[in-house]
Amino acid sequence: MQLDTSLWRQQDHIVVAVSTGVDSMVLLHQLLTTYRKSYREITCLHVNHGLRKASQQEAEFIESYCAEKEIPLYVKQLDLSDTVAKGISIEQTAREARYRWFDAMMPDLNADCLLTAHHEDDQLETIFYRLFSGRSTRSSLGIEPLSERDGYQLIRPMLSVPKRHIYHYQQQHDVPYFEDHTNQDNTYVRNDIRNRILPTITENEHLDVTQLLKLKAWHDEQRQALQQEVSAFIKHHATVHPSKTEIALEREAFNNLRYSVKVAVLDYLMGQQDGVHHPFSEKTYQAWFEQAAKNIAQVQLYTTDKWIIELVYDKFVIMEKNEVEVQSQQLEHAGSYAFGHYEIQIKGTMSAVTYPLTVRTKREGDRFKLNGQSGHKKVNRLFIDHKIPRHERPLIPIVTTKQGAIIAVGTLFKDNDYRNDVDIKYVGDEQEK
Repeated sequence: MQLDTSLWRQQDHIVVAVSTGVDSMVLLHQLLTTYRKSYREITCLHVNHGLRKASQQEAEFIESYCAEKEIPLYVKQLDLSDTVAKGISIEQTAREARYRWFDAMMPDLNADCLLTAHHEDDQLETIFYRLFSGRSTRSSLGIEPLSERDGYQLIRPMLSVPKRHIYHYQQQHDVPYFEDHTNQDNTYVRNDIRNRILPTITENEHLDVTQLLKLKAWHDEQRQALQQEVSAFIKHHATVHPSKTEIALEREAFNNLRYSVKVAVLDYLMGQQDGVHHPFSEKTYQAWFEQAAKNIAQVQLYTTDKWIIELVYDKFVIMEKNEVEVQSQQLEHAGSYAFGHYEIQIKGTMSAVTYPLTVRTKREGDRFKLNGQSGHKKVNRLFIDHKIPRHERPLIPIVTTKQGAIIAVGTLFKDNDYRNDVDIKYVGDEQEK
């Protein structure tokens, strides 16, 4: 039985997650014997879930074992009583609690890698579970031998080792361990897969359960190819704001993508944004795709207190909500004035009879006199003609004279009579650099 020690370096401080089950105890035993020179320092972490009578006994055992081997050990006592009372998934809640503690401990220990005892049978079980629970299309089909977490690496060096080899090693070396009898409870889906379904497949001489491993390898290759398509699309058809607060996709190009690539593009982009409740269901995505394909100029698809996802003319936009607040201002003389993301220059040539000028945002019914022709135009129509997104319209400065006449609308319009007196510049991007 061999561990994949290529996943860490000899100078690494490794941490082993030990449950006292046969898998983690065999892993620890091998690290303390055969692979003692594969690392610089070793520490153990143990979580006492407090869900079984044997939990305390197991915690005391691992404390004694690590003391005898002179290994630093840290034990975390979890309280999952609320989870049990509410009928929430204990497995998932316990896992999340474990990894929150691991994430907190790793930097405190100044450790490089966390090793867990997942093995080949766990891999097969995971592949089977993800296939038949609809979790195979948008994520890895199985467990990865190495994954990056915040500040450390999560490593599974026994992922190619069958469970029977672990038991064989345990018997050969008389490795002490505890059997978790809740693993035999087939009311848990994964236990049922492990204890009943996979053994039934194995018993059939015409079936080979390890073919699932080949399926995962093929699936990984397809995901890599898909990710290359995603990267190419983003490179050529996405505009990312320098501050990463807005991503705009070319709507037509997005509509022309295959369904799986559309999903992968959004999964990737949503996963990059803090505060977006990712992942979204495929049903939600499908509704968005249908909206994007329609001849709709603007529509909001999703919003949180921080993010907006919307269709804006020829763009599919993911953007942070703009919290800029702009107040109306009265300008009594020439000078430079800031108005949200705009800079307004009033020249000394401005006639005194026009003061005070007012700088404000749009109001219902706003109209301005057309240059070089009779008649007026609504400010709202100006915004539509220039395809200004709805969320930007309330932030655009409108300059009016003392008499209330509109002489400038952002960078979109300037009355010819005042072309040398007023200058408006958008400086939002410059302010955020």
